[in-house]
Amino acid sequence: MKCIKFQKFTYQYFLFLCFFVISFIRRRLTEPLFENKNKKPQFFLLMYFAILSNFIAIIPFLISKYLSKRRNKYQENEKPINIIEKKIDYLHNEETYTSKTLFKYTTIVSIFDFAGEASIFLFYFFNDKRSVISLYSLKTYLILNTVSVYVASYIVLKTYFYKHHWLSMIINIFCVLSSLTIDIIFIVQKKIVDYQYYIFVIIRIVRIIILCFGDVYSKKALYSEFLSPYSLIFYKAIFETIFLAIFSIPFIFIKITEDNIDNASIFVGFKEYFIGKKLLYSILLFFSDFFYELCFTIIIDKFSPNHLPLAYILDAFGQNLIDIIQFIIEHRNIDWTYYTMFFIYTILFIAAMIHNEIFIINKWGLSWKTKLFLNLQLIEEEINQYLIPRDENEDDDDENENIEIEGHLMEEKIE
Repeated sequence: MKCIKFQKFTYQYFLFLCFFVISFIRRRLTEPLFENKNKKPQFFLLMYFAILSNFIAIIPFLISKYLSKRRNKYQENEKPINIIEKKIDYLHNEETYTSKTLFKYTTIVSIFDFAGEASIFLFYFFNDKRSVISLYSLKTYLILNTVSVYVASYIVLKTYFYKHHWLSMIINIFCVLSSLTIDIIFIVQKKIVDYQYYIFVIIRIVRIIILCFGDVYSKKALYSEFLSPYSLIFYKAIFETIFLAIFSIPFIFIKITEDNIDNASIFVGFKEYFIGKKLLYSILLFFSDFFYELCFTIIIDKFSPNHLPLAYILDAFGQNLIDIIQFIIEHRNIDWTYYTMFFIYTILFIAAMIHNEIFIINKWGLSWKTKLFLNLQLIEEEINQYLIPRDENEDDDDENENIEIEGHLMEEKIE
């Protein structure tokens, strides 16, 4: 009997690698563009890029609409094979959603996403001590993000937890405690007493929770309204641009003073990033923001919000590995936290695979209520109802492999 069973690999899993590559490119573009100066216009411009870049989705959106109309026109000219196929085709047609629910879910998604962006910018704008941002970045953010996605899916999408999922949650809690211990040690060592720093931490955590709910509602919109990822991104662009326009009005009249701004509006600081080489970096960052959002949304569409932690962890794992390799090449001392987080990210990645049933532990009842278990339960019911004949030549190895799951089926029957 196999203790671990893996899901069949599909090319869709390359989306996670694409996410890592795009995320890596975005980080490399922001370094020369903003030079790590943490200016207020910088964060406002990032907010503008994140929202306005979504309008690029209108190109694939219009192409998909055109192809859909051509396909529907072709199908109208063809005689349907039977009524059932015609009904199924209509059911999955994107035109079947209702305008009320479409407006409801796309608005909810837009509100959550915009609130996440606006909340962190407001701190950057009103914070009078710029240095607190770079004092120390908590290692716990990533793990809190993972747990928040699972909880949000449970609340909104009703994705209940069973033994396999609870094992993943226990591993995540262990990682939270481990990384939180590291964070506390460093905060104490650095003697961080600025209250602005702790406000920043609270806002970051609240932002993570808000964005997680936005991701979960994105799945609800994609599934219930039969939207394509391009459609959802385009609708978000429209709603969030309206929010951004209203949000920006007060900042036209608020005067600030920074390096290249002398008692003027924050928008004056934008021109710095559209001159010389920075113009090229700005254009590239604008497009990379769109592809980041697109890859992000396709993962939600093709998989689920619960698969997003796999992308986040892979990104953090890869960045941590790149840092270690760079330190070795430059002959610099590597802090013990890099190796510790390397280990924690590995454990987190395994936990995320367990939660999403990429591999299933077929021991100690952990496989109960997984997709494998439910599929075998369906097969067993069909056999019992004589819907399909038993295969007399069935391999004994396959029977032994599924013995534990069948044991659960027998327990259910006895109950």
